[in-house]
Amino acid sequence: MSHDSNNNEYLCQNTTYKSYNFDEIVKARNPKCTPASPDTLIFKGNKVYCVEFKNSFKKRVDAGVIKKKLEDGYKVLSEIFIELGLQLTDYQLIFCVVHKGFNESELEKKETKWRKIRYRTEYKRIAQFDLEQYKGKGKYFDDILTNDVDFFRKEFIEKINPTLPC
Repeated sequence: MSHDSNNNEYLCQNTTYKSYNFDEIVKARNPKCTPASPDTLIFKGNKVYCVEFKNSFKKRVDAGVIKKKLEDGYKVLSEIFIELGLQLTDYQLIFCVVHKGFNESELEKKETKWRKIRYRTEYKRIAQFDLEQYKGKGKYFDDILTNDVDFFRKEFIEKINPTLPC
């Protein structure tokens, strides 16, 4: 579900819910000029999770690239829904960005800073990478979740699948 071909590793491998390699779908639909897109689509009932996995630390993630993946991915998903005769408004769309977190030694060194980051992103649920503008009624996505892979395991997976091995 989250293969990093440059490093030949996965952040997340399996799910009991239906997931699709959205990059491959977009590439097959647009072989000459492939739009940017999130890596994976996960379907759970009427919820569609568009997940972008970044195998790097937050500070190295390019917000412009993430915005492009969100916008282009939404456009392609909208086209697919129209072709299938489905209404996007019948579904809850959730955009997720998952990146690497701190290792334990870094966490200990930056404990105070880490608590502030966790408070700001977990409890206030602020979408990082300047994505708040894409969230809410009448916008691209109903919810936007951005955080490290440990938070993904805990928070996102509780919403998607408690047994997802990441």
